[in-house]
Amino acid sequence: MENTSDQLNSFSDDLMPFPAEWISEQPDKVENILSKLSIENQIRFAMQLSGSRMQDFINLSPFSQKVVRGLPPEEIYQMIKETGIGESLPVLAMMSQGQLQYSFDIEWWYRDRFIPECALEWIEFLDACGNFNILEWLQNEDFDQKVVLFQSLIKVYKSDEMTDSYKGVEGLGHLTLDDVYDIYFKTEEHGALRRLLTLLRSEDPMLYNAILEAVIWYPVTQTVEKAYQWRLIRTSERGIPSFKEAMGIYSRASPDNLKISIPKMEDFAYQGEFNIAPTYPLLLTESVPFFKDVIMRLGNSSRLNTISWELIYLANKTMVADQVKPSDLKMRKESLQKVLGYINIGLELGACGDLEKGANLLSHAHVLPLFQVGYHQLMDLKWKTENFLKENGSFLEWMFTEFHKDLLAALIDRFPRVAEVEREKSLGWRHFASIQDVRNAELFLDQWAFHLRFVGKGLGLSEQIVKKYLDICDVPEKHEAVDLNVWVTTTFANYVLFGKVSCAPLSEPAAKSFLEIVFLPNIFKDELRQCDRTLVESFKQELLKLPLAWTEIDRGFLTILLNACVLHLQQEFGSLDLKGKVDWRFTNGLCIMKDNSASQSFRSR
Repeated sequence: MENTSDQLNSFSDDLMPFPAEWISEQPDKVENILSKLSIENQIRFAMQLSGSRMQDFINLSPFSQKVVRGLPPEEIYQMIKETGIGESLPVLAMMSQGQLQYSFDIEWWYRDRFIPECALEWIEFLDACGNFNILEWLQNEDFDQKVVLFQSLIKVYKSDEMTDSYKGVEGLGHLTLDDVYDIYFKTEEHGALRRLLTLLRSEDPMLYNAILEAVIWYPVTQTVEKAYQWRLIRTSERGIPSFKEAMGIYSRASPDNLKISIPKMEDFAYQGEFNIAPTYPLLLTESVPFFKDVIMRLGNSSRLNTISWELIYLANKTMVADQVKPSDLKMRKESLQKVLGYINIGLELGACGDLEKGANLLSHAHVLPLFQVGYHQLMDLKWKTENFLKENGSFLEWMFTEFHKDLLAALIDRFPRVAEVEREKSLGWRHFASIQDVRNAELFLDQWAFHLRFVGKGLGLSEQIVKKYLDICDVPEKHEAVDLNVWVTTTFANYVLFGKVSCAPLSEPAAKSFLEIVFLPNIFKDELRQCDRTLVESFKQELLKLPLAWTEIDRGFLTILLNACVLHLQQEFGSLDLKGKVDWRFTNGLCIMKDNSASQSFRSR
């Protein structure tokens, strides 16, 4: 698998001047090389890395602060999230006021709610790295936000007739710096906050007094609302809009949107000296190979830079619309993967799978309409799945395994997902990433539409008959263990034993006789016995005589179904010793009757 720099180099002509491994293995050489490079080139090379490796690269630069402050706020925030804020103190100490504000806007708010715990955590980390930029932030940023910060963390009183109630301060940490204001800390850990207030009082006493007066007098709710509105203005400028605006990404793509001129670099809000686009969205394009190959055909062009910005803005809108926490690294990655997947589907459809057409389309169109096309392709799939469930839901309970239920549930999620087996047989859900994913899901629905038609019209099963059969069965003991596989295998047994297509349960002797007939003799003692393929083929030909108006696709589905049944039959019964008594309770694959006359009477009918 490609490492980070290899992936980004594939989109760029700016090759790293040394192997990325040198950063940890030969830092002296890296430091020497960096001393000879321009600041802009160092920034570009840093952005070909991620996480801790990117941070280590920056720390080796003799101009590390200039490199840090030359990075887009989005890129440096992503690096901090990947590395961990506690491990990013050297970088935090060099961040500009604007970069800090961007991080604060993401970290300190969730929707319209201010989160004081997160704010205090950042203050503590900035205190740990001796960062005085927080003082600069206090002196320059929106006053209401500063008041909200301190109102959430401290109580303030002073000795006069209006503010000397001092209620609810028992047991709280106390600070007074001027014998006028009494400050009480709402949190147990307040050392960093104490030092920040002391610094503010020393460096800017007028601002110190103004903030403490505001903490006393400003109404909390209205102040939070004002601070949130200012925060919304700032984040909107960086592609993080209001919820109402963000929901627009899920509207239908207008053909006119494809005619709008593609954006330019100056259309994106970044006031940095070098105006370099973030690159971290490109790291995830391995999951969408068509989109990646199309991007590579664009070359190292200005369009590639604007695409990176579009991806970030679109992922931001997705997080707002989906109401997930943008400060959660897992959610950030998932939202970006979702964006890439939907765009990839829209691009594949628009280009008909042709890379050259895809490159031409992406060169002249925004990515948002492609995202919307992909999204509505999945909504069509979801609606098809919901209709399938409405028509067949109750009967499916007698046919589906738990795995099949999970596959179907993934398709009717708010945003349809692909359910797949991961390591150790656990089930994982991921976003759709390609047209092939969509086709696979449609094939799954078509296959089960055939299965239900096959068992209903071909095998004569209905909910009523299924319940009657199960009422006379000892095996399986639990009805939820019965699935399509069990019914088809039981039908196979009836065909082998009695020459008829029937799902009727078997007696224990009949089940044993079937297994003795269907399995070929062992060559090796410990080897699983194999089914007699001639019997399987004969059964298949008999099923094809059923009046189902068979199509070629139906025949293919039947072959897949029978192969699955045979495999299960071999795995479940192939190692049994049929010469002795079989404890059928520990098997799953055949419906076996209770041993009583009532059930025999039912069978004869």
